[in-house]
Amino acid sequence: MKLTNKLFYLSAVLGFLGFFDSTYLTIVHFKNIVPPCNIHFGCETVLTSTYSLVGSIPLALFGAGFYLAVIVLSILAISNPRNLHVKALVFSIFVGFLISLYLFLIQLFVIHAFCQYCLLSEIISTLLLFNSFLIMKRFK
Repeated sequence: MKLTNKLFYLSAVLGFLGFFDSTYLTIVHFKNIVPPCNIHFGCETVLTSTYSLVGSIPLALFGAGFYLAVIVLSILAISNPRNLHVKALVFSIFVGFLISLYLFLIQLFVIHAFCQYCLLSEIISTLLLFNSFLIMKRFK
């Protein structure tokens, strides 16, 4: 298996982990449950803040959509590595990372609290970004 395909598989796996995390947060939001949190000042403060919603839609639902797109684009790139699929994957990951960075900064400077599930998503987004740099390097 070529290294580039392994990088696409890694993107798909990271996308699945992010999808699982975001879907979990979406489900607990609609059930009106605050998930258990191991971080001292955390999840409830972040997940019930005004920054956790766009209108009445939880940000986690948008995250699940983002990670689902990463999975689909990764699979498309594995099965048919067209330049368009790779560019769409890398662009999506870049935009997702910027949004994750923005949300991390809101937790840090505005809310002054951290949600472990949100941090996990931000770590996955960062790993996807590094992986996309490797994909770009290999796919030129």
